[in-house]
Amino acid sequence: MDNRPIGLLDSGVGGLTVVKKVIQKLPNESTVFIGDNAHIPYGDKTNEEVIALTRRSVKFLLSKNVKLIIFACNTATAAAMDVIQDEIKPQIIGVIQSGSLAAARTTKNKKVAVVATNVTVASHAYKKEIRFRDPNIQVTELAAPKLVPLVENGADYESCLKAVQESLLSLKGKDFDTLVLGCTHYPIIRKEFAETVNKNVQIVDPADQVAQYTFNVMRRDGLFSDDSVKPVHAYYTTGDEKKVNKLGRSFLNDPSFVAKHIDSEKDNG
Repeated sequence: MDNRPIGLLDSGVGGLTVVKKVIQKLPNESTVFIGDNAHIPYGDKTNEEVIALTRRSVKFLLSKNVKLIIFACNTATAAAMDVIQDEIKPQIIGVIQSGSLAAARTTKNKKVAVVATNVTVASHAYKKEIRFRDPNIQVTELAAPKLVPLVENGADYESCLKAVQESLLSLKGKDFDTLVLGCTHYPIIRKEFAETVNKNVQIVDPADQVAQYTFNVMRRDGLFSDDSVKPVHAYYTTGDEKKVNKLGRSFLNDPSFVAKHIDSEKDNG
């Protein structure tokens, strides 16, 4: 038994899509989430900048004595996961590997589209991971940099739908049967994606597979908490906590959701 919390990080509120799935899959586990909203979006930064910012969030989570860390951010997974895993002892679980596995299992016609941030697309991380699992799968990668700021600012349905439609224009005419939401912000506007793509296209949210993989790792390593201990969920943000609280309460359907502000320019410990 290990009653330490699970740590999760993201560039903003998108990581709550992973938190939600992890809590559903592991209801006895405590969690600590840090969203680096002060520096969003990560997708337009250099790899070096993403690594430096992610390292700060990891340091904060380590100060909370977490037993493992989930990179609930595709950009951080693509740019920083391998580097930081070499620096710390707790295992890091990323979303790209899980999303790629789910995509490879889902596609029937061996054609997958991935919509993600600039950094994730430039890394070709999804293409490499999906084709590692099945070299016969054709992968189309598409960057959609307009979407994360809209989600972070709580834009209305019509604004998000228009932005999704514009972002996916280059996919018209391509006969992919699986669309991977390669940014954890995108499942928040999943309805807009479903409205835009062909009704026969399966939409993959990597968070589902992340939760299952986390369960498997914890079972393997004996990291489950004692079920007699009540789980605690703590949320932190480097940005505007009022904005984060509004989005968090709405998305998690939890009126008691409260994110505490931390100073991103100081040692987050």
